[in-house]
Order: sequence, then C-alpha cells, then structure tokens
Amino acid sequence: MLAGKILAMSKERMKYFGLFILLMLAFGSTQIHAQVQDESTPGFDFGSPDSTSNDTAAQEGDAEPGNKGAPVKPYERIVLYIDSATNLITYYGVIEQEESGSDSLYSRAKRWASKTYGKEIKVEVDKRNQKLTYIGRIPAYAYINKYSKRPLGTFEFKMTFLIKEGRYKYVISNLVHESVKPADAAKATRNYFEYYYTSTTKIRENDTVLRMADIEINKMIDGMIAAMKDPILVDEDDW
Repeated sequence: MLAGKILAMSKERMKYFGLFILLMLAFGSTQIHAQVQDESTPGFDFGSPDSTSNDTAAQEGDAEPGNKGAPVKPYERIVLYIDSATNLITYYGVIEQEESGSDSLYSRAKRWASKTYGKEIKVEVDKRNQKLTYIGRIPAYAYINKYSKRPLGTFEFKMTFLIKEGRYKYVISNLVHESVKPADAAKATRNYFEYYYTSTTKIRENDTVLRMADIEINKMIDGMIAAMKDPILVDEDDW
C-alpha cells in the first residue's frame, strides 16, 4: 500500500518535470528566433543603395552654394549667329518700310552713319546698286552694375546697307575688339570675335567681352532702325 503511494507520487513528479522541460525548450527556441533579423526590417542589408545614396550624390560634383549635394551646372557661353558662307559672326536683318522709297532710305542711311560714326568714317558707295558699306567703331564697356561701367576699348566692324524700294537690309560682320591701350605697351591688342567665341582658354573672360558687345551692337541697331524711320527734312531754301 505504501509502495503504491510512493510510486504514484514519483509518476506525478515526473509528469511535472517533463512539462517543465518542454516549457524550457519552447522558451529557448523563441529566444533564438528573436535574435535572427528579418530581411524585411530596415537596415538589414548594410550594403544596399539606400544606405550609401547620400554619399554617392555628394561625390558626383561640387555642390552649389546653399544647395549641398547638387552638381555644379557647366558654364553656358553666349550663342551668336555664324554666317554659313563666311564663317563670321554676323548681325543682320531685313526691315520692311513700305512708305519709304529707295532714294529716301539711301539718304537716311548716309545721314545716320555720318551722325553715328563721324563724317571722316570710311565708306564705300555703290549708288547704282543702292549699297553703302562702312567701317564703324563704337566704344566698348563692361557694365559693373546698373549705374556704373568701365571702358573695354572699342568694337570695330563692317556695316553694309542694301537698299530697295520700301525695304532695306543691314549686315554687320568682321567684328574686332581693340582693348584699352596699356600704359606699358606700344599698342592695344586686337582680337576678332571668332577668336573669343572658339577659344578654349579664358572662357569666361572672353565670353564677357562678347556679351558686352552684343549689348552695344543691339543698342546701335535699335537706334539705326529708329533713325531710318525719320523723314528727311528738306531746307526750304535748298531748291
């Protein structure tokens, strides 16, 4: 009887011990799985593109001021028209002025050129074909701001008028920049615009000269077009 009770108690203890062992094994397995990182969690792959994208972007180029990480844009040079026949930088235009005859336009062009370039300016006259060609010079400036500028020398060019009834064409080419004469030099330097336009050195410096010239030449053209619209005033005593 006593032996049976002891055996029953031993079996009961073995049952609880077995349950305890199973619980411990289950707990240990959970801990092991908890220590293995899921591939779907952020930062699993430390070599992924997301983890290095900022560094890569920073190395692609120098950052613009105030815009860290953005690559610097390449300098954009001025774009000028190149005549396909002469390979020269050229400004030109055809102006319709139906109310004006060819003789009137011819006289206006001569008057404007004389007033703009001076009476001693070199001129080639082809009266038969209503053609005028001038070698003109205008001052060259670098504009520091809206209110100040500094001299750059002069811009020299050939300007041709081709005149017909009710319209005319102007062509400006053979553009040359003559610099301010240095104090220690015998003469100023002279460079054709095509040299500045294609030069692979001092790109910004040369481009600045072309940009300033473009301002002055277009200003001159606007003045010429306005003057060509003005009628010739004939003196009443000149008859």
